[in-house]
Amino acid sequence: MFGPKCSSRSCFAVIAAGLLSVGMVRLVCAEGHARRNAISRASASRVGMPAPNWVPRSRDGMDMVGKPAPAWGDLDWLNSPPLRLKDLRGKVVLIRFWTNTCPFCAATAPALRQIDHDFARRGVVVIGMYHPKPPGANRSVQEVEHAIHGWGWRFPVRMDIQWKALQSYWLNGPHRDATSASFLIDQRGIIRWVHPGPEFHPGGPADHQQCRDDYRDLHQAVEALLAEGGQNRGGRQL
Repeated sequence: MFGPKCSSRSCFAVIAAGLLSVGMVRLVCAEGHARRNAISRASASRVGMPAPNWVPRSRDGMDMVGKPAPAWGDLDWLNSPPLRLKDLRGKVVLIRFWTNTCPFCAATAPALRQIDHDFARRGVVVIGMYHPKPPGANRSVQEVEHAIHGWGWRFPVRMDIQWKALQSYWLNGPHRDATSASFLIDQRGIIRWVHPGPEFHPGGPADHQQCRDDYRDLHQAVEALLAEGGQNRGGRQL
């Protein structure tokens, strides 16, 4: 049994109205899904639950995300024998450029120590790239050692006296507001997340919400890359 016939114009109107309704439903569903993701992430953060396993978007430095991390030359190292980036394949690497005359670096120092404490046994290598101000300034090894021992750093520190590594990672692109940038590198040697500086930490005063958000994003990014590495080891060679 068929319904009554309709004119071509009225049939077209009915079809168009139906397509518009479907489109509106899909749009509402997509917006609701996005809102639920934001709410679930905020709720997880409040109650201490693990965040979803994706790498958050960097709020600056996107010109470096997705690129192979530049290798660094053979210079002086503290807390470690010399390291080469290619020898760290298969590990997640966090590089932080810092100097001992920077209050933002001092504020971030405990957070780096905490990341090293939380993740070193799971295959994360934290590296502090020391760059004096101005470039080439005469800073003794003892002065740098005094700073890192005072902060309780046990992870490797590299002396980037002439800012060569800083240039290749950060200062060779658009204008940067700070030199104290951080780079999270995945197990394949690709930069996946960038913190543009100047500081991040889990606590601090009320007006440091951006610092807390950045630390949370870093923590989530590390967890996401570790999860990726586990999947890669199960399916293909890194």
